[in-house]
Amino acid sequence: RMEKKQNEPEESSGTKNLQFSEVLYLLSKKVNLGYGIPDKYDYPPWRLQTGSAPCVDKINPMLNYSIKVQSGVIPKSEEFSEFILSNSSLAVAGMLQYLLGHLDVPSEITFGVLKWAQDARSSEDDFEGIPHIWLSIGDIPVDNTYVAFPPTADNLEYFYECKKVNSYLKENPLETKMRLFLGQEEDEESKEVYRHNIKVLQTYSFKGHILKYLAISLLNPELNPGLKLYSILMLEYLKNNFSISPPKVEDKMSKECWSCKKEYTESDQLRTCTGCKVAKYCDRDCQRQEWKVHKLLHQELEFTKKLLLENAAADEAEQREIEQLEQTRQQMNSSKAS
Repeated sequence: RMEKKQNEPEESSGTKNLQFSEVLYLLSKKVNLGYGIPDKYDYPPWRLQTGSAPCVDKINPMLNYSIKVQSGVIPKSEEFSEFILSNSSLAVAGMLQYLLGHLDVPSEITFGVLKWAQDARSSEDDFEGIPHIWLSIGDIPVDNTYVAFPPTADNLEYFYECKKVNSYLKENPLETKMRLFLGQEEDEESKEVYRHNIKVLQTYSFKGHILKYLAISLLNPELNPGLKLYSILMLEYLKNNFSISPPKVEDKMSKECWSCKKEYTESDQLRTCTGCKVAKYCDRDCQRQEWKVHKLLHQELEFTKKLLLENAAADEAEQREIEQLEQTRQQMNSSKAS
């Protein structure tokens, strides 16, 4: 399952990704930023209060800009007509941790429980919360995950109001005695996907693993183009506001062994996983040692590709049905006219 990086024709998939990334760079110039965090929410988990942590004057504007990017749109585009990125807690927490680190702001990604407000529960027997990912700066929870609502929804304020600082519990969702909502899927295939998602959140919330998750996602932009756009715009924000230009996550991880963390000057000094064509290793021994963790990312790619294919097939079927209905309507009109 290993190969040396070669400049061979088989790298056409990489070229395709590069071309798609270039399109996303162009599209990033057309993003209309969203509304950001309302000013009145000047407390955790949305913002840090003055004096609660070092560099609050740097952290809060970045958190606000991050929400603006996630809730942004690209006019006249099909993919980004409603938002750039939604409900991507692990990816957003990972990118923010990476960027804040270059501002010398330490943070930790927390895989814990988001406790539901009492008025959100139908009864005492109802679920008490859900597994969730957030960023912890000191002991303060920071939840910067944007969740898109339908354009007609009027519950945006509730989205901010319902999340209180004491709702974030550092309890392992897989071990807690709380009754957690784990999805309503009934079929075994959907349950398998959900179990996989929980494993990914648990495994890649660790600081030693999060950049691997991001690198895989960013080097497969066709599977999650919103994350690539988010990365582009957040890196530009750091450059424009702090004159700091950290390496792109995917570039950094291309010169580092994903197992022993040894760094190299060039990416072709490492071996590349033949499965994902992203992960890098010193040798086969390093890859074997990391396989238990890395195989989750292979599964992530498989599940995502399958979902996209299913969605594309459903869209095609819907389009064919619309065309058939239109054809029938035209035939009926033609018959009436004759």
